Amino acid sequence: MKFVGRWLKRGVVGLVGAIMVWLIVFEIFDRLEDRMPWLIALLITYYLSAYILMPRVIRITSLIIRKGRIPRFTEALDGSEVDPVNIILLGSKINLINVFEKIGWEKADKLTIKSSIKMINKFLSNKPYPKAPFSSLYLFGRKQDIGFQEPIGNSPRKRHHVRFWATNVEKIEDPLDVNFWKRKQKIKSDEAMVWIGSGSEDIGFGLTKLTYQLSHKVNPKVDLERKYILEKLKETNCIGKINYYKPGTFKVGKYVSDGRIAVAKINKQISADF
Repeated sequence: MKFVGRWLKRGVVGLVGAIMVWLIVFEIFDRLEDRMPWLIALLITYYLSAYILMPRVIRITSLIIRKGRIPRFTEALDGSEVDPVNIILLGSKINLINVFEKIGWEKADKLTIKSSIKMINKFLSNKPYPKAPFSSLYLFGRKQDIGFQEPIGNSPRKRHHVRFWATNVEKIEDPLDVNFWKRKQKIKSDEAMVWIGSGSEDIGFGLTKLTYQLSHKVNPKVDLERKYILEKLKETNCIGKINYYKPGTFKVGKYVSDGRIAVAKINKQISADF
């Protein structure tokens, strides 16, 4: 039965893919080409396909064929699995901001049209943008609440970075409980929270696999980034003892990991004055 189910899923994906190719080539591009130069028609078709149509179709398809489960990975807008969850920190928002300031990391700017244009400009010209915005990743439909980064070689193309999602300490018994991820949390700066983190290292740029959007390339050895972040926090006395949840090793797409999720409490004595 599992074999049949697997091939049925592949059949659905293949059918959706064939329909999308037909729609993009024979409906969108052909109609645009009749009304404007082919190069402009091609660029508009690419934008509509990669940034509007494909992400939504893929996300809907994944929701249909995928059973609900506890997430090990964050998701892109199209529903495809992206960076794995690998760090959990306990403390207030003020604590979180202060410890990353102490290790020299910058809080990412909000993703707006203005910051996006600035990011593209800096990205293409390879000029510094230490507070560059992050693209939105999701856990059960919730995009990240906050993110921090450290440029590599003063370039916007390469960086260490981590995204965090918040939840209230009092409402969670098991950090891997599905209900833990679904709630949209009210965040008070001085209230203790559980911060679910996904840390990864950007090492360049390229195109995403399914939608062909321009994006950063990520170091597939994600455990190295988890280790790097924890060592920075530990050597500056920003966190206490590190414990690990061990859901299991994995090799998914470009990622290879021992699967461990590090859990540590932020030391309260860390302040903005250090």
